Amino acid sequence: MKALAIDSASPVITFVAINEEKKASISLDIGMHQSEMILPSIEQVLSYVALTPKDLEFTALCLGPGTFTGLRLAFAALKAFSITNNIPVYAIPSLEAYAHPYLMWRGAVVSVIDAKKERFYASIFRNGKENTEPMDATLDEVLRYIDSEENVLVVGPDAELFAEMSLSAKPNLSITTFNTGFASCGFSLLEMANKKFLNKEKPLEEYQGPVYIRPSEAELSQKK
Repeated sequence: MKALAIDSASPVITFVAINEEKKASISLDIGMHQSEMILPSIEQVLSYVALTPKDLEFTALCLGPGTFTGLRLAFAALKAFSITNNIPVYAIPSLEAYAHPYLMWRGAVVSVIDAKKERFYASIFRNGKENTEPMDATLDEVLRYIDSEENVLVVGPDAELFAEMSLSAKPNLSITTFNTGFASCGFSLLEMANKKFLNKEKPLEEYQGPVYIRPSEAELSQKK
């Protein structure tokens, strides 16, 4: 596998590259300066595994939900790669990518991203399948989908925040979190996209963009 993935669904943007046995990742938490660093970071992470853009078999990114700016940056960068080098881009739903390594968990897997404004982007998985649609919900709304007697595994970039708030609201919940680092989702993106690539599934179309489940601030302002 020779591929590149970008996880930009959270404020920490992560670049992961793989060249057969060689793997590398870079994570940046630099706020508004991400746009300045996205192309240099792609070049750097590819150089770590001795790849150039022309060597890539495919690229992968988070489809959404997630941060508006981060998702747009990744889409713009990888679409440019696709057009210039004829490389397929595969978009993977963000919450599925975070949950992917843990789908054999016996209980509920809650995949979460802090959506700010006291809300979370969340989806719940059981027995290897997604049980809910991705939601933009309050803590209480997410907890309504969880049985107080089942084992709960919370994953994603804001798993610890969600678990802490959940235990504060419902101390009797059985909650576990795994902190595997920001690169974990990037490698999940590569694994899931590679399956699509090998199965010759249709990649992202040029006109397709991120999936948002919340109106942007600009859209809310226009409505007002």
